[in-house]
Amino acid sequence: MKLLAWILKLGFFLLVLWFALKNTTPVPVRFSADIVWEHVPLIVVMLVCVAIGALLGALALSLPIYKMRREVTQFRRAATQPSMAESSDERVARAARQSGAVAEFETGDRI
Repeated sequence: MKLLAWILKLGFFLLVLWFALKNTTPVPVRFSADIVWEHVPLIVVMLVCVAIGALLGALALSLPIYKMRREVTQFRRAATQPSMAESSDERVARAARQSGAVAEFETGDRI
C-alpha cells in the first residue's frame, strides 16, 4: 500500500514537472498595481504555487490530526488503566438496596 502511495506521489510530481517544463514562457507577476516582477518564468510561478498549496493543505490538516492523536492517546491511557466504574445495573441494584426497596440476595437468585 505504501508503494502505491509513493507511485501516485511520484506520478503527480512528474505530471506537474512535465507541465511546468512545457510552460517556460516569461510572464509578469503582479502582486499589486505598484509591485510587478517582469520576466518571471512560468515554471517558477507554477512550482511556487504548487509548493504553497501543499504547505497550506498540510497546515489545514495539522489541527485535526493533532486532535485525533490526542484523543487516541487518551483512549490508550483509559484502556490500560483498570476500570473503576461500575455498570449501570450494579449502580441501580446498589441504590435499590440502600433505599431499602430490595433486600440482599445471592448472585444466583433472580427476582
